[in-house]
Parts: sequence; structure tokens; C-alpha cells
Amino acid sequence: MSTFKYLFTPQKIGATTVKNRIFSTGHMTTYVENGLPTKQLIAYHRERAKGGAGLVIVEANAVHPSAAFTSNTLSAYTDEIIPHYRSMGEAVHEFGCKMFVQLFHPGREVFPSGTSVAVAPSMVPTDRFGVMPKALEKDEIKDIVKGYAETALRVKKGGLDGAEIVASHGYLASQFWSPRLNLRDDEYGGSFENRLRFLTEVIDAIRKKVGPDFTVGLRLSVDDFEREGSTFDEVVDILKYIDNDIGGLDYFNLIGGSSATLASSVFIVPPATIPPAHFAPHAAKIREAVSIPVMVGSRINDPVIGEKILASGQADMVAMTRAMICDPHMPNKALREEFDRIRVCIGCNQACIGHMHDNIPISCLQNPVTGREIQYSVIAKADQRKKIVVVGGGPAGMKAAVIAAERGHHVSLYEKSGELGGQVKLARKIPTREEFGELVPNLKRELDYYRVNVVLNKEVTSELLQEEQPDEIILAVGGKPFYPNAEGLESSHVLNTWEVLEGTDQISRKVVIADWKGDMPGIGVALYLAEKGHEVELVTNSVHAGFSLQQYVRDMLLGRLAMKGVMVTPQHKLLKAEPGKAIFENIYTAQKLEREADTLVLAYGHIQEADLYNDLKEKFTNVKRIGDCMVPRTVEEAILEGFEYAASL
Repeated sequence: MSTFKYLFTPQKIGATTVKNRIFSTGHMTTYVENGLPTKQLIAYHRERAKGGAGLVIVEANAVHPSAAFTSNTLSAYTDEIIPHYRSMGEAVHEFGCKMFVQLFHPGREVFPSGTSVAVAPSMVPTDRFGVMPKALEKDEIKDIVKGYAETALRVKKGGLDGAEIVASHGYLASQFWSPRLNLRDDEYGGSFENRLRFLTEVIDAIRKKVGPDFTVGLRLSVDDFEREGSTFDEVVDILKYIDNDIGGLDYFNLIGGSSATLASSVFIVPPATIPPAHFAPHAAKIREAVSIPVMVGSRINDPVIGEKILASGQADMVAMTRAMICDPHMPNKALREEFDRIRVCIGCNQACIGHMHDNIPISCLQNPVTGREIQYSVIAKADQRKKIVVVGGGPAGMKAAVIAAERGHHVSLYEKSGELGGQVKLARKIPTREEFGELVPNLKRELDYYRVNVVLNKEVTSELLQEEQPDEIILAVGGKPFYPNAEGLESSHVLNTWEVLEGTDQISRKVVIADWKGDMPGIGVALYLAEKGHEVELVTNSVHAGFSLQQYVRDMLLGRLAMKGVMVTPQHKLLKAEPGKAIFENIYTAQKLEREADTLVLAYGHIQEADLYNDLKEKFTNVKRIGDCMVPRTVEEAILEGFEYAASL
């Protein structure tokens, strides 16, 4: 009997029938050049269609010159984009997948850049981006409405299956309907009907252009979770009005949060601190109130969770966007019930939305093929089978072993401890990072599938390698804690983050953490100790705590630190440790800061572990270092390096 009664059944949405209930929401990829899709964007969506997605919704397409969210927003307000729509459609239709396009205008929610001018219903600033928008004039409103309609027609001319008006996350349409953001006193403001007039005109204009036989939907937040945005009850009333009085739409695509504040924006791409499928209960209430299909997304990273949402009647389709960034073939694997083959998204946000916020092409920490489909969507078999020894069972070594074995090589992986995972074994002990540790079981399943010979509790020596005589030696032995150039660090009251997370009874009541770069060890260990009841102060060398972390991950953690009473002092570097105290200096002025510290914890990163390499390099010519034993970086770089080197063998 199949596990799935609903997930793989067709769903009719307006004029479109989708083959299953799994879809990918519109999400910005940065695979854009001169405002147009690149070949990489086409390859990216093709891979998800090939992997079994029923529907792919293409990211924000600007409907007007004033709608550029970032410098890498797709420009869809000229006919130049139509051939690109055709190319994308051909790429996904080959696999029976449908494709919609997001019709996008951010209003006031824009990344400040160059001479761009943010526009909005009224001059109400946005906290997150610090932008003061220009109030739209009536002729400008009419021109933007026209832009939505003409862009929808371009989508239809390009052979795609539907268009989605984006009103989620506090973008333009929802700025009009919020009484706290729309302060107008003309026909576009004031009464409920007036505040919905902009959306009404957009829908009417689109329908006049595309006709009734083209699917048109609306993406919106069930709650903006910020004071000036819309509440859930207001959203329900709005959707009832759209459904009963405006009409013209074929579905509602539900998400939550707003771009307007740091606190509300975490729901745009929620990290692992937020439970899976947390908006499904909201979707259930909305589905009861409206007559058209309801889709829901946000942290639905497991097909079994998706099935439960559908079976319980909470929604008609489930968005599994990051799940397919991590494993584009997840739908087909689930359909075949190959659950051990699914690489599960861990909600780390590092290479997907993290890259997008840095204005670089997105990828996936666990899956380096994402963003590199043109080169790596098919891993070719090696011309000659080699005997490969991988030393070190952290993420870099595990990934290298998997890819080398996938290419057909005979691979042995040696780990000197009794457990694979490297530093991830420590990272998963940090509160809210438990799910991050799931990347280790994901890699273990891949090691099993490709029959890698895994040897635990075995320290590799030059003698062992002389006996093995491998063709290639991949060294992935990681790093060790780094001690900065500061006085007094030999004191017994000084520990490093590894010692703290490994477990020690040497931690006293009052703890000061000296943080180097504003990354996870400092902020994570602060939370770890605070939750154990210690009085904690985090003193960071960075401009602010969590400086190096992805924004949504950082902001959730900062909120937790505040709730736990952790004091945060930025812009100070450790100078010396003395018994019972720590002395810092301001990074700008060198002014001294003294703190009482029963225990001082060093979160100063780590340094390469070089002893084995120094021993081997004199005896072997075929040694390649990857990951932290080359130079310490993040898990993303370690996995990518292991992947790329193994793919070259």
C-alpha cells in the first residue's frame, strides 16, 4: 500500500492541471544577467522538473521599471523576456511539469541601490531597509497596473502556464490593503473597498489581457507579523472579499511574514528554529473560507509532512522549495518510496537565501550541484577505476568519499574516532542547531548507497598507507581550536568552545565569551550556556553579534539571547586574561574594557591540523588536502571542496 494517497494525485488550478501536489515557490536565484534569465536559471528549473516537481513558479519578475527589488531582479516589462519564457517552458514541459511566473512589484521594500526610487501608497518608511518611499501619484498607479497586465500577457505569449500576483511579505499590493501603511485620502485609500481597489484593477487588467483560459493566482502572507502590516483576521476578510466580490483568481498561495522588519522577515525563508509546516493551520482556516484552491509553504521539508497537510485538508498543494534546492529529485524518490535516498533540507539558510542576500548565485550547503547543474547534473563515471583512501570523516571527507564512489572508484574512508561528522557533532549541541546535525545522517546514507568502506576508530599512519598503496589520498582531518595573540590564555579559567560543547564541569557561574568573527560558535555557545543557567556576556570583535551569519538565522538567535538575558558587547577584541577577569579593547579607539569572568570562553575559530600532512608529504606524492586541514572555513566550503575534487578524479 502506498504511503501517499494525496501527494501524487493531479490538482486542477484554473485552466491548468498539475500532475502532483508538490511545487517550488518563486525564489530569487541571482541567475540573472542584464535583467534576463541565464542558461543556468533554465538548467536549475529543468533539474527540478526532471526530479518530479509538479509545478515550478519562477522568481520575482519586475512588472515595471520601478519594481527592481535588487540589481538582479528579472525585468519583465519589455518583450525581450518572451523568448526566455519559451526556453524555460520547453525545459520543464519536457517532464510534464507546469510553470508559472511571479508578477512582482515590491513597493517600498527595496534594497537601496544607486538612484533607485522606492514607491508606495504613502510615505511610510520601512524599518529593515531604511527606505523612505515616494507616495505614488494616480498616473503612476495606472502605469503600474498596466505593467502587471502586459507582463502577464508576455508570460502567456511565452508559452507558460500561469502568472502569480505577489502580495506577500509586505510588497506593493499588501501595502495598499493595510490601513496602517495606506494613508491615502483618494479612491485608493480609506475604506476597505478603496484599499482593495489597486488589486481589483490589477486583476481586472490582467484578465482583459490574458482571458479566462489562463491561470492567475495570488501569493500573500497569512500574517505580516509586524505592527503596520496585516493581521491574520484582516487577511481572512481580504481573501473572502477577493473570492466573493472581485473574482478573477484561480488560487491563493500562502506564506507568512513581512520584509518590513528584521523580526518579521525571518518568516520569508524561516530557519530551522521555526517548526516545519507552521503556516498549515492558517491555510486550513483560509481554505474553509474560500472557494478556490489553497497552496501553502514554509519549512515543508519532508514528503510525509506534505502528505499529512493534504490528507488533513489544510491545503491543496504544498511548497517544498528548499527541499528541492537540497534534493531536486526528492519528488521522484518519494514516489518510488526510496526514503533513504532523500537528502533532507536542514534549514540552515547558508547557501540559498544566504547567497541571495550577498547578491551571489544561490546553491546548497549539502548539495553543490545546485547552481552548477550545467556542469554537474550528471556525474560521469571515471575512465579508470582507482583505489582511493579518504582520511577524516567530517563533511569534507564524507562528501569526497561519496562522489568518488559515485564515479566508480573503490573508496575507503578512515575516521579515528568512533563517529562520523567532524565538528558537526559539536555544532548540533547548540540550541536551535539540532537539525543542522542531520547533514551527517544524510551523508551516511549516501556512503551506504555507494558502498564506501567506512573504517571507524582507526588512526591513519604513513605505515598504513604504505600497506594500502592507494592511487589517491584525500586528507580531510579538519582543524583544531585557534588561540589568539592575547596574554594569559594558559590560565585554568580559559576554555575554548570545543571544550564547552564536548562537556566539562570547569564552567563557573559568570561566563564571558570572547568572539572573533560573529559566527555560530560564539553566539551558539552563549545560548548553550545561558540555557544551562549561567550568567553570560558575549563580547564580540565584530560590529554586532552574529555578523557572519545569514540574516534570518542571526536574528532568530539574537532574539533568543535577549530572552535569556545574555548581555552582548560588540566591537571589542580580547587583549588579556587574568584570574577571574578578561580585558578587552575597543577595535576603533583601543579603550580598555574589563569584565569579571569566572570562566572565559574563546570563540576564535580554528586552525588547520597539519601534523599528518607534514608527515605524509615527504613520503607520498598523491596527497590532496581538502576542507579545514587546507584552511579553515565553513561547512559549505568543506563540502564543495570535497565534491569538486572527487568529481575531478
